[in-house]
Amino acid sequence: MKKIIFIIFLSIVFTSCFGLYDYGSDAIVDDYETLWIDLYESRSLKKGETLVPAYVFAVGYDSKYIYSKQHPLVGNSTKEINRNIINYYIIERTESGFQDKPVFGPFNKTDFEKKCRELAIIKPEFKLTFPTKWYFD
Repeated sequence: MKKIIFIIFLSIVFTSCFGLYDYGSDAIVDDYETLWIDLYESRSLKKGETLVPAYVFAVGYDSKYIYSKQHPLVGNSTKEINRNIINYYIIERTESGFQDKPVFGPFNKTDFEKKCRELAIIKPEFKLTFPTKWYFD
């Protein structure tokens, strides 16, 4: 009887530990999403795997491409965002369950605009945006 009570106690303790982190995601289109775990600063763009690393702060898409703006994290930091740098990425959408088409970037604004012209992306709009500063900054 003591063994059963001990096993039940351990299972409660182990299963309760899985709720210790926070996360959030936002659907973009198809299976593409932005996702953060524990810290907002970890927001990245994913389709099963990370396609654009943290910190993604703007995303848009059209029928063929997804495009995003990203502030890189400082060094190996998981919390500090370098707001002085904006990287742009373009992802060719795929219908398969994994990303088997190119991810272009990181680009600066000039190179991003050039690549958009090359890929016939007309006036990319970043409809999904996230804050780059929090009230406690």
